[in-house]
This record gives sequence, structure tokens and C-alpha cells, in this order.
Amino acid sequence: MKQTSDKLELVEMSAFWIQLFVGGSFFLFGVFAVLFSGGFFAVLFAVLGLLLVIFVEIETITFDKNIGHMTIKRHKPLMAKRKFIKQLLQRILGREIEHTKLVKYLLQDISGVEIQEISDSESNKYRICLVLHSGKQRVPLTSGFTTGSLGGYHKKAEVIATFLDIRNYGIDGFPADNSNELKWETIEEEITHWETAIKSDSNDADAHIKLGLALILQDKTKNKEQAMGYLKQAEALFKAQGYDEEAMQAAKLYGAVYWGMLGK
Repeated sequence: MKQTSDKLELVEMSAFWIQLFVGGSFFLFGVFAVLFSGGFFAVLFAVLGLLLVIFVEIETITFDKNIGHMTIKRHKPLMAKRKFIKQLLQRILGREIEHTKLVKYLLQDISGVEIQEISDSESNKYRICLVLHSGKQRVPLTSGFTTGSLGGYHKKAEVIATFLDIRNYGIDGFPADNSNELKWETIEEEITHWETAIKSDSNDADAHIKLGLALILQDKTKNKEQAMGYLKQAEALFKAQGYDEEAMQAAKLYGAVYWGMLGK
């Protein structure tokens, strides 16, 4: 983290190292399996691991008061350094592949800094989002959720909020003692809330995501198909509204639900 009076820069490497480790492990396992036994699944493991390694990203978030923008830069260093890999993938996939992607938002549009939490069978995972448009739109600062101390995420959210002179930060975008924070006594009450929100505004993509995640928390097996439906709708709504990054996040959550990675 680098900070001056006019600029705050955060470089997120957690997801980079995790994906690099997982991809490298898959690749090495697949290579050894091919050498000693061969077979389709061995090759599949090697290819999957190689793709995970190639697509690892370093995420740099910059808040710049001089230009009035917040910028998220997602850079694929291995692809940038090996142009032949990029060209090969473009031929296989039949489309242009960007090794660097920039997303910008006006600082004046940021009204809060939220810590989002999800649970899987082993641990709690977190990510920090910026709250825009009177709390209806979230901008994730990282492409996925990562494990770690909640206190560490809270401190990072506090640094961002202090730099931007924003009072609202923390879990759900507000301090724990904020009386206006939405709270539910039961998961059923939360589900009813988001169902009502969608009935009031069927284009509320964020409500679709919140409902999908609440359904998974209630019963990951029984509600899986229904939750996936809401997450898929959220992806489509974000795309239609021009929020490509948020659409990508909805797609990743859809995949996590599909593979049973969310919920207890």
C-alpha cells in the first residue's frame, strides 16, 4: 500500500499467488501423470493448470484525487511477457484477449466501502467493494473472495474510507453500530426482503445476487438451482446495464455455486 495526500495505491497479490499455486500444482500433476500413465484426464489436468497459470492477474487499485478517479488495473503479467502465448490463445478462442484491463469510476460517486463475506465448508472469505449510486451498486476491488483476518480487511476499508473522507465503511458498508444497517433475525427474513426488492425493481441486479447468496446460506442443496437462476439473471442485468466487471463477478459466483464451493 502506497499513500500520499493526493493518491492511494493498493496492489492485491493474494489471488495471484493462490491461482499460481493451484495452477502450478495442476500442471505438474498432469505432466507427471502423462509421463507415467498417460490418458485423457492427465492431459486435461495439465492443460487446465497451464491455463490457470497463464491467466493469473495482479490487481492494482488507485485512488487519485488529482484527476478525481478510482482506477482498477487487472494485469496478466505472464501473458504480457509471452506474446506467442497470447497469439496462440486468440487463435484457439477466436477472439481478442486483453492482458491489461482498466476500469475507472469517479471518486465523487463513491458513498461507502463495504466488506462482503461468504462462507464455504472450511472458512470465511472476504472482499472489499465500493458502494455507488446511493448504495444500489457495488464495485468489487478484487476479482474474487480470499481468506484472511476480518480485522485486516476492516483496516484496509478504513484506510480507503479515511482517504476519501467517507464515514460509511465495514461489513455491509457501514460501521457495526450504525442504526440504519440492514439486519435480519433469520435467513428467511433476508430472503423475503430481497424477493420484495426484486418485485419492486426487477432490474436490481444487486438484489438478485443478494437473494441468490441468501438462498445458498439457507440450504445449498435444496436451493441450488433457484440460486443459480438469480445469479444468472444478475449477470444478464449487469451486462445490459453496461457493468461488465460486475457481470463477471456474478458469473464467478454462479460457477462457485455450481461446483458447491459456497454455503455450509
